[in-house]
Amino acid sequence: MFIKEIILDGFKCYEERTVVAGIDCSFNAITGMNGSGKSNVLDGVLFALGLETARALRADSLKELVNVHRSECRVDVVFCNKEKSRSPLGYEHCDEIRVSRAIDADGRTKHYLNGHVCTQSALGKFCMSMGLQSRGMLSSVVMQGHITRILSMRSEDLKNLVGEAAGTRCYENEKEKAMQAIAKKEEKLREVSEMLQRRISPFYGKLREERTRYVESRDIDERKKRLMDDLNEVCYLMCMCDAECAVRGLIEYMDKYSDEFERVEQNEEMIENMRRVDEEGDVMWAKTAMDEEKLKIEEMRSKRVEEMVIKKEQELAVMKEANAKYDMNELIARENVLVESLGDADAGLNDVVSKAEELANLRHMRSKIDVELGLMGDACFWQDKLEEIERLRVDEDELERMRKKLYVMKSRINYPFIEGVFGTVDENFEICDMKYFEAICVAMGGRGKYVITSDEKVGGIVLNGADRSVSVIPLSKIRVNRNDEGVEKAIRMEKGIWAVDLLRFDGSVRKAIEFVFGGFFVFEDKEVAKKMCFENKVMCITVDGTVYDPRGMLSGGKNVVRVEVVRRKEIEAIGREVERLTMNKIKFDELRGEYEEMLRMKEVDARRKVLAEEKRKIDARMSVISDVYGEKIDIRNELKVVRENMITAKREMNEIKRMNDRRRELKEEIKVLEEMKKKNDEEMRMCEQKICEYQKIVEGYEEKMSMKSMNDDEIEKLEEMNRGLKTEIGRIKNKIMKVYGELEKRMKEACTEWDVFDKSVAIGNRLKDVIMQLRLDERYFCIRRVRMSEKERQMIVEKKLLIEEQLMKLGGVKRSTMDPANFDLLERNELMVEDLQDKIHKLEKDKLAINQSVMRLDDLGLSERRKAFKHINGRLGKFLRYFIPDSDARIDEEAGEYVLRVKVGSWKECLEELSGGQRSLVALSLIFSMLTYRPSPFYVFDEIDSALDLSHTQSIGEIIRNEFGNAQFLVVSLKNGMFDNANSIFKVFMHDGKSRICKIK
Repeated sequence: MFIKEIILDGFKCYEERTVVAGIDCSFNAITGMNGSGKSNVLDGVLFALGLETARALRADSLKELVNVHRSECRVDVVFCNKEKSRSPLGYEHCDEIRVSRAIDADGRTKHYLNGHVCTQSALGKFCMSMGLQSRGMLSSVVMQGHITRILSMRSEDLKNLVGEAAGTRCYENEKEKAMQAIAKKEEKLREVSEMLQRRISPFYGKLREERTRYVESRDIDERKKRLMDDLNEVCYLMCMCDAECAVRGLIEYMDKYSDEFERVEQNEEMIENMRRVDEEGDVMWAKTAMDEEKLKIEEMRSKRVEEMVIKKEQELAVMKEANAKYDMNELIARENVLVESLGDADAGLNDVVSKAEELANLRHMRSKIDVELGLMGDACFWQDKLEEIERLRVDEDELERMRKKLYVMKSRINYPFIEGVFGTVDENFEICDMKYFEAICVAMGGRGKYVITSDEKVGGIVLNGADRSVSVIPLSKIRVNRNDEGVEKAIRMEKGIWAVDLLRFDGSVRKAIEFVFGGFFVFEDKEVAKKMCFENKVMCITVDGTVYDPRGMLSGGKNVVRVEVVRRKEIEAIGREVERLTMNKIKFDELRGEYEEMLRMKEVDARRKVLAEEKRKIDARMSVISDVYGEKIDIRNELKVVRENMITAKREMNEIKRMNDRRRELKEEIKVLEEMKKKNDEEMRMCEQKICEYQKIVEGYEEKMSMKSMNDDEIEKLEEMNRGLKTEIGRIKNKIMKVYGELEKRMKEACTEWDVFDKSVAIGNRLKDVIMQLRLDERYFCIRRVRMSEKERQMIVEKKLLIEEQLMKLGGVKRSTMDPANFDLLERNELMVEDLQDKIHKLEKDKLAINQSVMRLDDLGLSERRKAFKHINGRLGKFLRYFIPDSDARIDEEAGEYVLRVKVGSWKECLEELSGGQRSLVALSLIFSMLTYRPSPFYVFDEIDSALDLSHTQSIGEIIRNEFGNAQFLVVSLKNGMFDNANSIFKVFMHDGKSRICKIK
């Protein structure tokens, strides 16, 4: 972080707005004629940052900093903050920080940070976060008089200077102020304690004695009150004992009433169950479905797949593998040799020599084939295993296509795949005859997308999880209104069909199908449909989709029906297929190495077969040549025999090929029939399972119907019993009301002032029902239970007499006449005194803690001072050697005093032994060594080289360049030796009586 730009507007000699731009991040020098305003640039920086007072800025007051021709002044200092590691706390997000200060002619000043008004303390914290010390003897600012002050320092001043460099001087000043404040607080605390002891405590002592006498009188009153409470309690117990007996009898009557009432309800429920017609007992659909399943079984049995499999296997067993009598390849090779030999013989050539050479070549070729076959080894190739692995191979594109299809189909449904969800209405039925397709679609309408659920709980789950609007049909809640049998009979006579009879569906969703389609009848003739609609008040639909409503509405016309049904079974099937393909892919990936090895073995096996075939051909030709030329046979006769054998072999080969083709066909047919048989067996098993379920439904219905006729006599008996029970209930109810009235009267007379009801007494649900039914007050059944014997009652009477005697004795005691308000005042003041004493104790504890903290901080300050002392001693001689080679300097501590010693040739006892220039160099070295202890981001030097010659000025520039590489310097100087090491040089000059600044390097 460094100063990027300085803007002076109306400050001191800078009447007009002057911008000092292009300031280097390292070493900057400012020069100019005397009186031109060089030092005012540095004063402007110190003024903006608040690091110096008006007197330090060479002005009697802040008003004198304003140019005489201006009414106000303003100084802006712009910092570059791109190096975030050295950024002030809280300004890491700013690449540029602007600090401004303005002052008017009246001396009112304002501070700004990044254009926002801030307080001087906030600005001070900002400077502290940059490592800038405010208004210290040796901070980042070294002005002209600092060197002179250092030369005139005594031992104590030198010690303070080291403390200031260590940062403990400010702490010591604040500590002195804090200790003075603590001393004042202690004096005030002592005065307060004396006041409490001398004046307040005696007065409160007298008030305490009066309060004691008042408390004794109050205790007597409380005792009398307790005795009165005991007396009332005794009377209460005697009253409650009588009431408890009445409640006990009342509860007995109510229990009996509840028992009789429950018996009546049970009988009425039994009667209702016996009389109720089982509306859900219609099992026609079950019988129809059972007949359909039986028909499927008969159809599958009629196919006789098993007999066909046996027949095909028998035919295959008869056709055994046929072997050819002659080898066709050998005959062809023999024929070729004989033809060649016959041609050579006719031409008069000697064929024996050529055939011998050919025979030798064939033997050579055969040996090469044997060698290659030997190199291949005896590894066995299993075609079946390779085919098994290849069946596991999955096409990635096909698998991805199946997954996308599954995702699309799932996105088109609006219900989860959970137990109790049967899917939408349109996917749970099939139309028996497609000519009724349009009529069924019109009747179904928008209800085709209703979701069928087993009960309302599952329906709630579907509704809560749906991402769009959905309607559900809970099978446990819907009620289907059946049409009158006479109406249905009349409609059937007019060739009308109930819409439900046109559909095939599972019996588990029958109620939902009837709920949607049960109110519609389908007709082929429009006139008949219209007639049946208005005569029988039913909804009628024609096969073309015209709807007749008995309320007078008619809808029709051409219906464009597009029904795209996504069935749950299809989604599940695709899901299983995706799962199967995924598992196959995983297995194939596991067997990929084995698969690649088997492919290589397949290539080797194919090559082995080719070599074996070539070897067989070579052996055949060698055998023929050996036979022909070895036995000296008649070539023409032999050729004739060979050709006859070839004709025979060709016929055999054709017959063998035909038989092998037939064998393959039989195997394929057997395989297809076995798959069909397996599928039929599975379907038959499912059909038999459904038939068993339907039989159970039919048997249960028949059992209910057989029991219905037996219930009429029992209903009459139960009704007679109910009449007797209701009479008994009325008699018990009268007794209950009579006892309740007596109890209510006694409780109101005897216990009007007492809370006789116990909320902890539990009332059973059964008793609560009776109380609500008879409209009684529930509180009277929560009376506290008090049971006592005659002996206990006598003891209570004696206790009552004793209490009355004690009350008579206490009645003669005189009461206290003291006003209780005085005691309240005493208590409040006692609390105040206690609070004051607590505060005194807390102050003493805080004082002890502060003293301990001060001691700890003193130790830390001493440690930091020693650290700074060691650092300064380590750097002092180094900086002095920049000016005077082979010199040295150090600060010695003798008996608590600091003594500065210098070696120039020899060690000097005091600075007076040095020349004035040498003392200035020592002071500069001391300043530099202290500045390096706590580095600042920038330093301001104002003509610190004024008393030095050019060579020593050059040394100051070298120190700045070599020892302060990460700091920025703003140096005012008139000597060229300083400028040689500067990166940027600014010149201040006068023009038209006004100060100007320009950059010359």
